[in-house]
Amino acid sequence: MKETPSSTGHAEGTGRPFRAGPLLALMGLTLVSLVFVYPFAWMFFASFKENRQIFSPLKLWPGHFGGQYYGQLFSGEWIPFVRVFGNSLLIASAQAVGAVAVTSLAGYAFAKHRFPMRRMLFVVSLVVIVLPQQALAISLFTWLDALHLSNRLAGVILPGVASGLGILYFTQVFRQVPDDYVHLARMAGASEFRVYTTLLPMLASPLLSFGLVQFILAWHEHLIPMLVLSAADQQTLPLALASLYGSSLRFPFAVLMAGSTLTLIPTVLLFALLHRRFKSSLSELLVH
Repeated sequence: MKETPSSTGHAEGTGRPFRAGPLLALMGLTLVSLVFVYPFAWMFFASFKENRQIFSPLKLWPGHFGGQYYGQLFSGEWIPFVRVFGNSLLIASAQAVGAVAVTSLAGYAFAKHRFPMRRMLFVVSLVVIVLPQQALAISLFTWLDALHLSNRLAGVILPGVASGLGILYFTQVFRQVPDDYVHLARMAGASEFRVYTTLLPMLASPLLSFGLVQFILAWHEHLIPMLVLSAADQQTLPLALASLYGSSLRFPFAVLMAGSTLTLIPTVLLFALLHRRFKSSLSELLVH
């Protein structure tokens, strides 16, 4: 009896066996993607809805599309959106650049130098990672107030520059750099800072990847800005949006949804530009 493609398990006309695994994996990934994307889609469509439609969460599509709620957001009627958006952008950018500079220098020192109390200082860096920010809130506020940085954007930027996670990350990154490169630069008469800067072009992917992570963390930070900033025009975007909850019975929640939607733009753009370097850096770190 002549065998049919179904009895042999081969795809018709290809001669290759049909495998259900890739198809099931694709279906599973599609389902997971929908689960993750749905809240963001609901938030975007809610930025065009009236309150009575927002409080009916099963209805995804708005009755009509209009930009009135985005207009209210940018008008400053509820919050100084443009100002607080700029504050968050400045804080996140400065903190990302500062954290990359400081922690990469520390990582180079831990990886390529031997000095007194090296192990103890490295352990302190690890403790900073596991210690919750809430435990340091009072001492941190007292320290920043003594430095006259309360209610200043610099008071939010400075604590985030000292990242224990960054020190651990860059220590591992610089350990992967062959010591021969360091010895050659020193033999050529380069200073230690010159040796460090000479190695940086080789580490472009790790530098940009950590900068992206630090930017995202700073962009969504709540605790430190809440402790340090009190003036309305000095607030960050997450704090300003959080203040809209319960601010008024007549408050249109679509304005809040519009603001929350716009907060995604910087992180999405950065990830779209740097995702290849981020993936390359992560794979190299995991391999080693």
